[in-house]
Formats: sequence, structure tokens, C-alpha cells
Amino acid sequence: MPQYRYKDALGDADEITVIEDKGMYRTDVNGKWSPGFEFIDSHTVKAHPFIIEVLLEDAERLWSIDDILEGFED
Repeated sequence: MPQYRYKDALGDADEITVIEDKGMYRTDVNGKWSPGFEFIDSHTVKAHPFIIEVLLEDAERLWSIDDILEGFED
């Protein structure tokens, strides 16, 4: 799975890690659902993919060496 980070991230110890979890949603009394999130600890959050999609607007893709080498094989 591709990994992303906030474009202005500096690698500081206080940066937050976000884990994608399709099961993170809330249902109201009328049965309508909305994406949700939950803090696991002070630096880790589980969030529904729709929330992560919005976060990616201010993120940059992190490439692994495997991703780069796959590009040369094409």
C-alpha cells in the first residue's frame, strides 16, 4: 500500500501516523453513516479512507525502492 506524509513533515517525534481502516465510521439514529476516526495513542490515528483522502490533499507520496524499480521494468 502506498504511504504518504504531510508535505511539510520534518520527521519530528511529535508527527502523527494515520492508519487506514474501512471500519471506522459512525451511524446516526436515522441509519446514515459518516466517516470516522479514533486516536489509538497520542501519535497514532485510525481513520476511514474518506478522511484520509482529504488529508492526502496536503501530502506527498513516499516511494520505496521497489516502486522505483517497477517503473523501470515497464
